[in-house]
Amino acid sequence: MNPALIKKLINLILNKYLVYLFYTLFFASLIVVFLAIYFQPLAGDDHITEEFVLNSINFIEYFNLIYSNWSGRFLSIFISYWIYSDNLNLLLYKFSIIPLFILAFYFFLRNIINIKIKFISVDFIILFICLWFIYPAIDETIFWTAGSFSYLIPLILSIFYLGIFNQNYENDKKNILLNFFYLISSFLAGSSHIQAFIGCFVVSSYWMFLYYKTNVKKFRQLLLFYILFFLGGVLSITAPGNFERLGVVSYETSSISTIYKSVLFITTSVFYLGDIQSSLIYFLLIILLFCYFSQKISIDILKEKSHYIWIFAFFFSLICMVPAINTITTRVIFFPIFFLTIFFLKIIFLNYDPNYQFKIKNFGFYIFVMLFFLESFLGALTNYAYKKEYDARMNIIKDAKNNSEAYVEVSHFEVMPSRLTYMLHPEHDSNDLKNLSKFNKIKIKYNDNFPRSKNIRKNIKFFFK
Repeated sequence: MNPALIKKLINLILNKYLVYLFYTLFFASLIVVFLAIYFQPLAGDDHITEEFVLNSINFIEYFNLIYSNWSGRFLSIFISYWIYSDNLNLLLYKFSIIPLFILAFYFFLRNIINIKIKFISVDFIILFICLWFIYPAIDETIFWTAGSFSYLIPLILSIFYLGIFNQNYENDKKNILLNFFYLISSFLAGSSHIQAFIGCFVVSSYWMFLYYKTNVKKFRQLLLFYILFFLGGVLSITAPGNFERLGVVSYETSSISTIYKSVLFITTSVFYLGDIQSSLIYFLLIILLFCYFSQKISIDILKEKSHYIWIFAFFFSLICMVPAINTITTRVIFFPIFFLTIFFLKIIFLNYDPNYQFKIKNFGFYIFVMLFFLESFLGALTNYAYKKEYDARMNIIKDAKNNSEAYVEVSHFEVMPSRLTYMLHPEHDSNDLKNLSKFNKIKIKYNDNFPRSKNIRKNIKFFFK
């Protein structure tokens, strides 16, 4: 190829105005992601929890109901009561998800991966989009309302909790508001989700041990946060609701079967529980990040022993799910994959140089932004169509109830879900209608003239049910 033409192409790729154009496209994509979150209808646990909230006299009664009968996740109890008590609160919550996610990701890079990176830069956006495509089951863990405050928000708080162990807390401890925020975050991170608690407990315990041996002053500074985190975890795990819930969904299985399923679950988790396409994308993106940000790739990058604590966090966050092995779905690898990814990022950025420029980094940046925008746009369109069908169904139920009809027929959802669409598969959707029947005191059944294709959505049965 003509050297002059090559030079022109390189100049075009590096052109700052073209970079600014794709910055704009990235922000437009975030707006479209918000629309996809906004259009995502309520489903499953949303309806059940909303009914509990609306039928509770006050928060204390609601807290006792959930803590004693369903879950010990303090954070989910607090957020769910606030969200489902008012539609405006639900809208504010949905609006805040993406800004919180972006800020937490920046904090994650600065204080856990330990790299100095500009808040909005080519490197930041590449990393954000790569991890966006890595996150398992984002339809359930980010876009579904009940799933987001059960997975995404605990992840964000876990990032803030772990971050204080790596940053220079000496500079922040005089800031009363920031100090209070870290204290609250520590307790809520511990009491938000058992997998997040176990993984973070492994890592923070390791750091506390190191500080006890090498830096007693910092050990004492962090001790209160560690204790609050541990206390939150204990109160959450020992909640009566956890045992009630396990009893409801328990299965009759032998010890050999449980061991077999557990081994299979742990060994296949890194491969997204057998989802070869997702696991292939994961490892390809990790390799790509190595190429983009590691100047030298050698065996020496594996010699840093402190990085392997993240492998232990990955492993133990899987082990804690063994008691519920018969109800495993893809979303339970959300936290383990997060811990495993930190291990890889620690290696990739071991010798990070912000001035190092991979020759085609900007070209990759353009590709990633376009893919992110395309997925966001298609997801928002899909969720909009889904919401229209959902609203039509709910209006039919509402009208039938107002007219005191004995039963009502509704159609199956026909929209094809995207990666950003949380849609119940037919069996769970049927159970959802049974709950709506009970809540609205009217019998609801499907209109069999419009059957739903079996290929639209399949439950990830895996090998556990």
